[in-house]
Amino acid sequence: MTEKQFEELTNPEIADNDVIQEVCSEIADVIQGAYDSLLEGCGAQLADETAPLDEEEGALRQEQADIAEAAGNLENLLPAQQREAQRQADAALLAGRLEEAEAQRQEYETARHAPEAMKARQREITARLEAITDERQAIAKHVFGVWYSDLQRIIRASEHALFVGLLDTSKAEMYRFQDRHGLGATLERPFSGLVTDGSIAGLTAPDRSQEWESGHRWYSGRQR
Repeated sequence: MTEKQFEELTNPEIADNDVIQEVCSEIADVIQGAYDSLLEGCGAQLADETAPLDEEEGALRQEQADIAEAAGNLENLLPAQQREAQRQADAALLAGRLEEAEAQRQEYETARHAPEAMKARQREITARLEAITDERQAIAKHVFGVWYSDLQRIIRASEHALFVGLLDTSKAEMYRFQDRHGLGATLERPFSGLVTDGSIAGLTAPDRSQEWESGHRWYSGRQR
């Protein structure tokens, strides 16, 4: 921050409230915009990487439902199919059509073993659905890691800009401003300085404010 910018923001005779409000809005918009962009990117990446799994899962669940319905129908029809196949096989056998009789028997055997084949396929589908869940979770962990890393960089850059670039720099500039204009405390008037502990503390939100509470939660438990 230049001296001219500092004076514009701190001198009530110079400061333009519209300009200050615009600066405040721009700062908030930049930070919120960066966060929104990261969050949107996280969601988009997650959706893109899990889309094939979602499609496969949908197809498998539909197949699972179709198998369950077909198995129920087959269970009801199987006794009648057995009797009909046996009747046709006997008729073909009595007529001397041995190959046809054997074909009828094979057809029935295939139908008889169909329920077990369906159950085997259902087990395969269940195993694959469980694997899809694991794969989806692995993707989510990866995407979260990327999002977290990017978010950390933005937050730490914002911290540096606030604490080092703005607060520390502003505090130093306030004392320089005081010294340049001969407004510091003297031995005769030790409490007459333009810059006081209160004015320094007043740069940030007051105690028990939402900002103070949040900052206290984030930083108070750390060890130096």
